[in-house]
Amino acid sequence: MTSNPKSRRRSWFGGITRNVYLLGLLSMFNDFSADMISPLLPAFLASMGLGAGFLGIMEGFANSLSNITALFSGWADDRMHRSKRLTVLGYAICSLTRPFMGIPIPGVTLAARFLDRIGKGIRTAPRDRLLTGSLEKGNWGKAFGVQRAFDHAGALIGPPIAALLLKFYGFSYSKLFILASIPAILSILFVPLGIREAPEKKPAVSPRLKWRHLPSPLKRYILVIFLVAFSTPSELFLIMKLQSMGLATYQLPLAWGLLTACTLISSFFGGILADRWSQRRTIAVGWTLFVLVFLGFAFNQRILWAWFLVAIYGIQSGLVEASERAYPASVVPEEIRATALGWYYCAYGLGLLPASVLFGVLWSRYSPTVAFFTYAGMTLLVIPLLAWLPTHRRPEEKAQQPYLAALR
Repeated sequence: MTSNPKSRRRSWFGGITRNVYLLGLLSMFNDFSADMISPLLPAFLASMGLGAGFLGIMEGFANSLSNITALFSGWADDRMHRSKRLTVLGYAICSLTRPFMGIPIPGVTLAARFLDRIGKGIRTAPRDRLLTGSLEKGNWGKAFGVQRAFDHAGALIGPPIAALLLKFYGFSYSKLFILASIPAILSILFVPLGIREAPEKKPAVSPRLKWRHLPSPLKRYILVIFLVAFSTPSELFLIMKLQSMGLATYQLPLAWGLLTACTLISSFFGGILADRWSQRRTIAVGWTLFVLVFLGFAFNQRILWAWFLVAIYGIQSGLVEASERAYPASVVPEEIRATALGWYYCAYGLGLLPASVLFGVLWSRYSPTVAFFTYAGMTLLVIPLLAWLPTHRRPEEKAQQPYLAALR
């Protein structure tokens, strides 16, 4: 008996609302812009005489600023219910600061990168709250998968264009960074016009930001996320590894594009796995692939195998994205959903700071092999802690009643 293709489409895409697609478009244009720039940052820094140590400090602090900002942005959104405004503001800051990254003065590049990541922090939790408020809980994993797929579609388009402009038109970094900001600026002028916020409801409780006020399942998850972030350096180190192996500069965006393409393909299916199978198990599979990739980078010396490892890294990244974001939203009451997402991003950012800095130190002082091997081992130790987390399908009232009673 053959299945009906139409019913299959409803099963995979049913329940996805207009807001999800529009938020996806906003992410797509933003990443189209960002990923014309990101894979070139190691080479741009090298042109100023800066290496792995500076890259580690820049990315560590930049990503930490982003995720710490997300905590306060999420808490503010739960109090003020201004998800759309905060989302658009964050995207606008990112778009307007990127041209300054191409100015060949280390302090200016550093400041522009910091502002870009702060803009990301402002937009992220409110955007995710807009997304979860637009559809039923049973479709959240799928919705995050769709949004991330749009995001990576933009990131897939940007790097090949950057490679063409470098290879055949001889663009300078400064000119390329200015050009890259145009799609993002245009998107914030038009796409948000169709996004609708859910009618404001009077919250049953006033959102609290302090650690002691958070529900127990969220606290456990935040600790696990911090530990795995501590063992996750910036993806730009993968590009730096390829560059050290002799890959031409104009090919670096293509490697970034391959990573993004694989993330794009796997992100949607990762969201479906999160809803139909398990968020925790999907995360565990992705983190295991991460360990295998870093072990490969530790010992591989062949360019061909390096391309393969980049592809696998993209697959694992896409698998875990939806689940990592859907889980904190699933184990807290609606009134503090943006705050919970903010705590998730904050924990991730606090872990990323020492992760990138330490990875850069290990790379510079010892070798890339030592750095990659050490971080593979660190991640392997974190994976069993996922069993410590309750399932996201735990009855909502049972999980949330003690927390709501305490706040009242």
